[in-house]
Amino acid sequence: MFKNLLKISLRNLYKDKTYSIINIFGLTIGITCSLFLLLYILDELSYDRYHKNTDSIYRIVSHIKEPDNEFTWASTQTPLADELDDNYPEIENAVRFIGLDRTIYKIGDKQFPEERFYLADSTVFDMFSYEFIGGDPNTALDNSFSIVLTETTAKKYFSSAQTALGESIQNQQGETFKITGVTKDVPHNSHFKFDALISKNTRPELQGSWGGFNVITYIQLPTHYDLSKIQTSLDKVVVEKVNPVFERIGIKVKYQLQPITRIHLYSKIDDEAEAGGDISYIYIFGAVGIFMLVIACINYMNLATARSATRGKEVGIRKVMGSEKKQLIYQFLSESVVVALIALALSLLLIFVTLPYFNALADKTLSFNYIFQPAVIWSLIGIVVFTGLVGGSYPAFYLSNFNPVNVLKGKLSSKGGSVIFRKSLVVTQFALGIFMLISTLIVFDQLQFLRNKELGFDKEQLMRLELSGGEQFGKAQVLLEALKKHPEVMSAGMANASPGQGIGKNIFQVEDSDGKMVERGVDLYFADYDFIKTMKMSIVQGRDFSRDVPSDSLYGVLVNESMVKRMGWKDPVGRRFKAGQQNQIDKRVVGVVKDYHQRSLYEPIEPLIIILNEQFNNYVFVRTNPGDIGKILNSIETAWKEVYPNDPFSYTFVNQSLDSQYHADQKRSQIFTAFSCLTVFIACLGLLGLAAFTTEQRTKEIGIRKVIGANVRTLVLMVSKEFFVLVAIGMILAFPAAWYFTNNWLNNFSYRIEMTDEWTTFLFSTLLAFVITLLTVGFHVVRAAIVNPVKSLRDD
Repeated sequence: MFKNLLKISLRNLYKDKTYSIINIFGLTIGITCSLFLLLYILDELSYDRYHKNTDSIYRIVSHIKEPDNEFTWASTQTPLADELDDNYPEIENAVRFIGLDRTIYKIGDKQFPEERFYLADSTVFDMFSYEFIGGDPNTALDNSFSIVLTETTAKKYFSSAQTALGESIQNQQGETFKITGVTKDVPHNSHFKFDALISKNTRPELQGSWGGFNVITYIQLPTHYDLSKIQTSLDKVVVEKVNPVFERIGIKVKYQLQPITRIHLYSKIDDEAEAGGDISYIYIFGAVGIFMLVIACINYMNLATARSATRGKEVGIRKVMGSEKKQLIYQFLSESVVVALIALALSLLLIFVTLPYFNALADKTLSFNYIFQPAVIWSLIGIVVFTGLVGGSYPAFYLSNFNPVNVLKGKLSSKGGSVIFRKSLVVTQFALGIFMLISTLIVFDQLQFLRNKELGFDKEQLMRLELSGGEQFGKAQVLLEALKKHPEVMSAGMANASPGQGIGKNIFQVEDSDGKMVERGVDLYFADYDFIKTMKMSIVQGRDFSRDVPSDSLYGVLVNESMVKRMGWKDPVGRRFKAGQQNQIDKRVVGVVKDYHQRSLYEPIEPLIIILNEQFNNYVFVRTNPGDIGKILNSIETAWKEVYPNDPFSYTFVNQSLDSQYHADQKRSQIFTAFSCLTVFIACLGLLGLAAFTTEQRTKEIGIRKVIGANVRTLVLMVSKEFFVLVAIGMILAFPAAWYFTNNWLNNFSYRIEMTDEWTTFLFSTLLAFVITLLTVGFHVVRAAIVNPVKSLRDD
């Protein structure tokens, strides 16, 4: 029986090649897109699950509440890990990662600036499962000045990863580090990546205090340990160690636990080491994948019923010859399953060919082997069952229910229920398509808004050079003078951080609006005399730092408008700040900087103080005149080499650095846009099916109307009217859903477009939907209208 069903199914598919190609093509696109989205989702869900202790590892983060502000940091104080390890036996392991400043490392003539080298506790490899190529993970970081490199890092300095083991590299301070281990690169699906780990014992002086948050701390608990108990222990540490430092100044600290497997998708902390994902996109892409499968199935139903006149005669003859309804249902379902299997095979081939392009689009490194994961295999089976049985169910029951007498007499009029059902399917298709189209356009508008928003400084024609270590810091002023000699350089200044990055926060005594000194945590920035001018920031009250006012070097500070607003100052100039253990450092406000975005536009602008400092600033900012970029770079590199002849030259364009903050959202937007367009395309195939069915049913009516004088334009508008109604109903369903979804998404941004300004997006979607409908339906009606009426009416 199965062999016979398969043979008939293939014969029917071959018999009507155009129908089969359209059907298989639509299903292939739907299945391919759904599989791509499934692979993306599985990869996002796989983050940090490669560790053998995955379910027992937690990161401790710090929630800090000030009298008028609160925030969460991914960091804790340095002593916390030792306190937990020594006094709380339920904690099996505690590990810290301590970030190091950008430093140049070298061996022989090879030297590279490194930014992802971290100090780590010696038990790091007991907690985390990093695969070793060489060395003993149990002892690799036991001794001071021992270092473990990743494979890529080792190959930079040596001929191969294997030859690196036992060798040494030096930093620019002259310290020598022995390579005691080489690991494979940190997997891409990790929330935290490094290029090398250095033994924490190398810096015994970094004991830290309970007042500074500067390390990333992880703990390992027994399997299925009650988290409420460890939370009680963390609260005890706060009471005993943290509160004595912060409680007197009105600041409350609470430690919170994050399971390591939830950090990538769920953590919304601003100072993450790597750009995170977003669980909301997992739901969105999952829904899109389901939408595409549903739309593909709807297409199959519509195209199958569009052929009802042809297949109806076949059904009538089969019933007259003795076929039962059950046999006919099996036959039609087997055809849909065969179509689904062919589409699945083509989808796998298409994925194999286009996977590199998808990886580039999604910024992933997926391999075709992902297809063979159990979750994907089961999904493939589910897709075949869903598209085959669900997609073929309506045509099977609809066609097998024909009355053979009416069919063979040529009376193939559909009942009202089947008409309503088919039209409902088209409404569903267009509602989904319009919803995705509107959402795509609004996401695009928001990302454009982020790229073009006024930041409070001019990011164009601005370059950033990063300094490494004390030797480069010591010659920084020489570098500035060398840069200013070149006509391509408009100005140059220095600071200890760059816009787009997080900055430190310190406790100050600040003069409030009543003249009292109150404790406040304030974002802290160090900059030189020319920083404000180089960044083209605006002073809105008071003045900038001035070399003509010697007291600025001792007492002068700038604040931003948010700081003025926070403190309620009517006249901010002259307001006092005090810092230091005995409040011995006294500063006074000399000017107010117009608010600028130090962090990304996901975050609101924080109150900020800028302290004049010409030493130990990490970054040199160079404002260039417009001109040939090659000549500009040559001039800046020449100035660099004059001062640092043996150090590698590197630079960053600030505008590109800022745009990279939104890289993840841009990639997700591109994915969403691509699949939205394909969804609309598949929906058009469904409309094509119903248009074919409708014109087939009304061929004689069209012929009669043409005989009595109707022109083609009148006929197109007549048939299109009912489709316009369906599209309009789809819009009524799609508009509120798109508004709700996009408005919720926009709430993730501190700075966003307003939905009331997006009426043109909804209007454009409306016009586009009607144009697509007119073109699709018009094609079939025109084709029917240009047929000789004699042909259309010859059976009557």
